[in-house]
Amino acid sequence: MRKVNPRRRPATQADVIKAKSKAVNEAVKLAWTILFSVLWDKEQYTPEDMQRVWKEVDSLSDSIVKGYCNVSDLRTVLREEAGVDIE
Repeated sequence: MRKVNPRRRPATQADVIKAKSKAVNEAVKLAWTILFSVLWDKEQYTPEDMQRVWKEVDSLSDSIVKGYCNVSDLRTVLREEAGVDIE
């Protein structure tokens, strides 16, 4: 029979939730870093432009949290009105 390491403990549900949250946060930071790098480097956005974009994103995010709109609706509008399909 295989010995079990006494120092090793199984992951709890809290550990899994914490790891998932950390991964999501890292993915979001990565996406924002890429987006703002492109805005800065390729689109010549100024810090003021980026601040304005950030405030608009924050406002729209707040609207989603409050239930005024949802991500599915936003994707539909982007697809139908702008021809942009985000999958």
